[in-house]
Amino acid sequence: MATISRTLLLLPGRPRKLFPVGNGDGLFRVLGSVRKLSTMEGATSEKPTDYPIVELPGLGKLKGSTTRGAWTGVNIYQFLNVRYAEPAMGERRFKPPVPVEPWDGVLDVSEPKLGSPVYKRMKLLTEEQRAENLEDCINLSVFTKDFNGRKPVIVYVHGGGFYDGAIYHYPPNYIMEKDVVLVVPQYRLGVLGFLCSNTKQIPGNAGVMDVVLAFEWVQKYISHFGGDPRQVTAMAQSSGAAMVSSLTYSPLVDTEKLFNRLILQSGNCHGSWVWDRSPERNCRDIAGFAGFDRKAPLEDVERFLMNLDIFSLMKAFTQHYRLRTPNGTDTIGGARMVFNDPNGLFPENPYFIMRKGGGRKNMPLLTGVTRHDGTFAFLEVFNILLFKKLIGDPHITIHRMVDEVNQVLGVDDPSCTIRTLTMAQFFTHEELASGDLRKLLPGFCDHTADVLIKGPVLKMAQNNAMYLPEQTYLYSFDYAGEHTRFGYGGDTSAIPFDGGVHHSNDLMYLFPYPPMAANLNEEDTSVAKRMVDLWTSFAIHGKPQAQDVPDWPPLNNVLGPYLKINKQFSIGQDFREEFTVAIKNPSEIEKKKRNETPSK
Repeated sequence: MATISRTLLLLPGRPRKLFPVGNGDGLFRVLGSVRKLSTMEGATSEKPTDYPIVELPGLGKLKGSTTRGAWTGVNIYQFLNVRYAEPAMGERRFKPPVPVEPWDGVLDVSEPKLGSPVYKRMKLLTEEQRAENLEDCINLSVFTKDFNGRKPVIVYVHGGGFYDGAIYHYPPNYIMEKDVVLVVPQYRLGVLGFLCSNTKQIPGNAGVMDVVLAFEWVQKYISHFGGDPRQVTAMAQSSGAAMVSSLTYSPLVDTEKLFNRLILQSGNCHGSWVWDRSPERNCRDIAGFAGFDRKAPLEDVERFLMNLDIFSLMKAFTQHYRLRTPNGTDTIGGARMVFNDPNGLFPENPYFIMRKGGGRKNMPLLTGVTRHDGTFAFLEVFNILLFKKLIGDPHITIHRMVDEVNQVLGVDDPSCTIRTLTMAQFFTHEELASGDLRKLLPGFCDHTADVLIKGPVLKMAQNNAMYLPEQTYLYSFDYAGEHTRFGYGGDTSAIPFDGGVHHSNDLMYLFPYPPMAANLNEEDTSVAKRMVDLWTSFAIHGKPQAQDVPDWPPLNNVLGPYLKINKQFSIGQDFREEFTVAIKNPSEIEKKKRNETPSK
């Protein structure tokens, strides 16, 4: 079995434009002359005419390109989609990653490449793109301003439900205004990264192991980009946050050798949506959607999936995901991590390891949520209720609707405890008696956020504060700016509620993406600059600070204090107030007319 070095012990707007010009060579530094280049209205800056060339000892040379900071026009060197593992195809499909082999000559990484296969995007590929090796997708992008420095490093692991997302969605032009080095790894998505049959043939968690290997690559090579391997902050959102946080509970990964601090946005490994509890069944089901016998011997199912063409594989997974999600988000395979896996990465659910006092205890943590972190998921729940013909049926009682929602959310509780608390916490007697689902929408949106995101985030923050009460920071992102990610570019006109401060809206103030949101107005820019200051100062000094932001106190009480990020930043004292924000302010998620399509 391949080796992943020493830490994974189980193995023996508009888009930001690139500005590449000229040719050149060098060792660990940029060579060449500079010329005047207009970077902002009425301003010029010095810019190299040559592509930057970096040599990685034992691997080879890389040729990058340049971009610039969004606010000052500062020059940023970029190395895009640098392969850090061999293509996981053939017998390597579904397996742990194999570190990249050395290459001859200079590898051109000046232009972005395709990300990990995602079926909805695969259907849009040109014939030329379809002919590429789509499974050659384990790579990372590096952004730096000074090859000779020793700057703190931020490694950002993207989210996307374990099946979507790409590193080009996270341009560097805001964060790289600060004195850091940014690394954004691409890991295998969907079935390629998360399918599991509970055997060594398809052991599961391959995408998680890709992330581990990316952190190891950073430890070995980031100094050649001006980064300090001793000052690495892991930063992750949603499913990315679930992966990175889970590693802190793995007995086989020494995260102390990989990163010093951790930023988790809107997610961690304690959510109901994180784990595949029936991996073999789901593996068989995906094979069935591709036309194979679900009841065939497991070895035959595995061999079929190993040899299936990538388009058919991704199509079958997509069908499984769409048609099985109504049974519960905890019943899905091919887009979840697994515990008790054959490789022993997670011997049990990290929640129970945490309960027994396990996990990392020396990790400064910054974590939080968006104000309406559940509307993205309740949109899907609402569509499922429509699909089941449960909305508008006078014979469907509201308390049955509560049960249906809990089932989809993965918290279908036969003890009836959750449904009882749901009805007590989120709905009045009048709302329940009315039978009018529209009156219950704020409660359902809050309930969804609390079950999937806010409850797990608070729990992890509380647990971390037991060991590091002065280095655990909690926040709620409450700012409703010009743009939204609600619907992720899809048509939400038939949905009877709005996204509010939606899941992943906060990312638009850390990365200039999507394109229509990449040119922020003045007020949005002010929020973005302060957020970037907070996030990067935590990575640099361990304490989040920014101008025009009150001193952010650590979480030294069970429910606070915490930072409320809005047009005016403020300090909250009781995080439970975030559990019912839509109920208290229903107008924030009322359907609104928009002049723009939700950002993809």
